[in-house]
Amino acid sequence: MDDVARGGPSLSTGHTKLAAMDQHELLIRVLCAAGGAEMESVLPPGYVGERADVLFGRYDVVVEVKTLATDRANDPKIWDALGQMFAENVNEGAPIIFGQTKIGLHDLPENIAVKALRIVGKRVQREAAKANRQIKSSKAALGRANAFGLLVLVTPPSGTDRHSLVWLIKDAMRGGRCSAINGIFLVETPIASPFDLGRTPNSFLSFHSRDGRWFPRVLRKKIGAAWGVVTGQPGAHALEEDYHRYGASA
Repeated sequence: MDDVARGGPSLSTGHTKLAAMDQHELLIRVLCAAGGAEMESVLPPGYVGERADVLFGRYDVVVEVKTLATDRANDPKIWDALGQMFAENVNEGAPIIFGQTKIGLHDLPENIAVKALRIVGKRVQREAAKANRQIKSSKAALGRANAFGLLVLVTPPSGTDRHSLVWLIKDAMRGGRCSAINGIFLVETPIASPFDLGRTPNSFLSFHSRDGRWFPRVLRKKIGAAWGVVTGQPGAHALEEDYHRYGASA
């Protein structure tokens, strides 16, 4: 797995009210407004295999959207699993926990931090593997073996932070796995969130390349413009390392 590189970030500011929908539906609406076609409309008649969500035929891009609808970082089962892992790895530097406490990944030895992140992010890695199968099957059914496979991961600004999400997907791709996914479009947005987030009006969109095969710049611009039209949030370019200044997860 080559490094997942940062690229093409933008943020959309302001709060908007949309008709009731979930975050998956929101992203499908945005992608179709950018010129994409829902996969059901372009697959061969009678096709019954796994399928992705959207095709940008002009740009040869197959897209699968995955959403994080639960906050696993606050799931008691996850904390139990972390506690067990810590207890089993004290000799490798894992902390000894008494009662309830808050521990940051940066406070842990690297090997323990990796194990902890994989426990917290197991769902993310499962979603990446499933998206890979859906994209791969859709490419084959459409006769587009060389199409760019894009995984769109949508999350509200809570729980696992953006950098950890990218690391988790990169980790799921290690050793050449998930080879049908060529890039990631990470969307952190309060719009249609299943959580009560209070006043967190901004959305944060960034593209990440897997192996240097870059996502078409013109299509990135089209998706950004479509986001503004669908959500009512005007967009602006920003450095991803500055996202936290505007309210993104660290």
